[in-house]
Amino acid sequence: MKFLHYPTLKGKGVSFIFTLLVATLMLSACGETATPASTTAAAAATTTTAAMTSAAMTSAMAMTTSPAAMTSAMAMTTSAGSTTAAMTSAMAMTSAAAATPGASSLVIPAGAGTEAEKTDLVMALVPSRQSDVIQTQADNIAAFLSKETGYKIKATVLTSYGAVGEGMNAKNIDFAWVGPLDFVVAANKFGVYPITGSVRKDVLGYKAFVVARADSGINSLADLKGKSVILGDPLSASSNLYPTYALQQAGLKPGTDVTVRNITSQSAIAIGVEEKAGDAGAFYDDARTNKEVTDKYPNVLKDTKIIYTTPLIPADPQIVRKDLNANEVKKLQAAMLKLSADTQGKQYLKDLFTIDGLAAVKDSDYDGLRDVIRAVKPDLLAK
Repeated sequence: MKFLHYPTLKGKGVSFIFTLLVATLMLSACGETATPASTTAAAAATTTTAAMTSAAMTSAMAMTTSPAAMTSAMAMTTSAGSTTAAMTSAMAMTSAAAATPGASSLVIPAGAGTEAEKTDLVMALVPSRQSDVIQTQADNIAAFLSKETGYKIKATVLTSYGAVGEGMNAKNIDFAWVGPLDFVVAANKFGVYPITGSVRKDVLGYKAFVVARADSGINSLADLKGKSVILGDPLSASSNLYPTYALQQAGLKPGTDVTVRNITSQSAIAIGVEEKAGDAGAFYDDARTNKEVTDKYPNVLKDTKIIYTTPLIPADPQIVRKDLNANEVKKLQAAMLKLSADTQGKQYLKDLFTIDGLAAVKDSDYDGLRDVIRAVKPDLLAK
């Protein structure tokens, strides 16, 4: 812009001041603060190795990263102690940008998708809530996807998380809505793979809580020693894997220092804490607000309190079996993303599993979770 070019001003002093002013304004507009060189040099001279490490960690945590970067960071775990740091840091780096539903980035594994195309498909869902509640929204979603793909899609709610992988291996289930842990286990055994993942609050992932009654006197995981905790399905990341890991890190051995009771439905776990069936319970954020919970106990949020929140858990994915026809898989993913963008579809997702949207994901996005499994329950990855 010619009118900002300082040679048009008269006098070297004026040109210098004007140039300095423009530079300052530009820095300000960019959100930067100019620091005198002498101050910078002095600060740099007194920076210790520890401070530099801290700064580097802070900088890394502040970066917006892709799921691939998260899993790369998780892969650097080298010991039990570093597992905690790596898990916390890698999970915290999920970006809202990566979670935004958009264009497909479908990755079909080598050798997958070879089956002939068919017209009837079975969509399965895990029983993380009451089956009848899930079935209603699952039927709505199946109808939407049937219309979009041209296939006849039937929805079914299974009795356990592990039944998904077994059903896919037997070719009785074509695609499914699962948790991240049961997906990784099924992928390891049967070669299933993800096509989309659930977005909540603009994040491609979610957290889980350990909750106790507000009047229990329990304020931390350490307070659970000698008490009881209700955990979910053994293949649930939010209600079992991550809470178990957290208890271990708190110096408590589940089954020895803490009595463990298992309930598959996470809504039932929240109700169990309210009814004092256990001193604490673990479930996804926030199963206490599920309709079947609040209908029975409207004051559940006041009656209970969160004593622990997990790091960010990779998104619960929607997966397909290995052999399902590649063209069908592409249509399914496109229909799922369209469901996520549709006004009525958004309500189905919200009412189903408190999902705000869907985004394309790939198998490698779950490599960080695999590291956590190896640290807590390595037997789950045995073939």
